[in-house]
Amino acid sequence: MVKRVLVVDDESFSRTVIVATLRVHGFHCIEAKHGDDALRLLNKENFTCDLILTDLRMPVCNGIEFIKKIQSGKEAPESTKDIPIIVLSAEEGAMIDEAVELGISGYFIKKEPVEVLVPKLKQLLGLVD
Repeated sequence: MVKRVLVVDDESFSRTVIVATLRVHGFHCIEAKHGDDALRLLNKENFTCDLILTDLRMPVCNGIEFIKKIQSGKEAPESTKDIPIIVLSAEEGAMIDEAVELGISGYFIKKEPVEVLVPKLKQLLGLVD
C-alpha cells in the first residue's frame, strides 16, 4: 500500500527536492506552502495522509503553530492527532526543542542528505522488513 505524506514547506526548492526523493522511494506526496495551506488540505472531505513533514520557519502559519492547531483538534479533524509528524528545519535550536516538547515523532535537519530521511519514514510507517 502506498503511503501518503503531506510535505509542508514554504521554500519551493526544498519542497521539490524532498518530494522528488520520497516519490523515488514509492511515497505519494501532497504539497502545502505553509501551515494554513496544510490545514485546508487536512480539513477537505476524504483527505488522508499517513505522515506529515513540516518545516518550522514559514510565513502565515509556522510549524509550531501548525502542530498546535492539529493537537488542539479545533482547526483540524480529530483523526489528525494520530498522524506522525516529522519536523524539517535548517538548524537545530529552540524551535526544534519546542516541537519535541509538543510530542513530534522526530526531526530532520535540512543540511543532511534527504536520503537519510527515508529510512526514518519507513520505520515510522511500518515499512521496514
